[in-house]
Amino acid sequence: MNDQADTGHNWLNGWRIAGWGAALALLALPAIAMQFTDEVHWTPLDFGFAAVLLLALGTGLEIAIRLGGRTPKGLGIAIASVAGFLTLWANFAVGFIGAESEPVNTGFTLLVIGGVLLSLLVRFHPGAVRWIMAVIAMGQPLLGVAALWMMPGHAVEWGVLLVFAAIWSAAALCFHRAHRRAAR
Repeated sequence: MNDQADTGHNWLNGWRIAGWGAALALLALPAIAMQFTDEVHWTPLDFGFAAVLLLALGTGLEIAIRLGGRTPKGLGIAIASVAGFLTLWANFAVGFIGAESEPVNTGFTLLVIGGVLLSLLVRFHPGAVRWIMAVIAMGQPLLGVAALWMMPGHAVEWGVLLVFAAIWSAAALCFHRAHRRAAR
């Protein structure tokens, strides 16, 4: 396959079936686990939220393939999709700082939602999206600093925040390379 984006003529291929099948399998795991143990108890709301997250991840990866293919832009969209999924999943499961209900954790969710909306608004133009990703990357540790003021006595997991900042920075770097490539 060349570096061109997927034209959509092969809409039902093995990778697509495997990807969406894996998402459905992940969604089914808690339901299966609930049959064997009382330690797992998901409500319909939990399943709905997980389905929305997996749908968003799959859609992000589909967009990455269609708009960027095997280019830095496609890789940037894919990394950002995975980073957004992991950020929301971790934040809603246990919270980045303190419990998931702590007010500072709302900032992590807002960073992701704002990044998605702004990226859609600029139609994934690499020159603009690189800055959006950079702001999200910087926002991770800045929310840790905010937590020190908002939640005295709570420990901030700087390592986790810096790992997530690095992932968002990798997406920013991919969009930067895509922008430089397009400017040539």
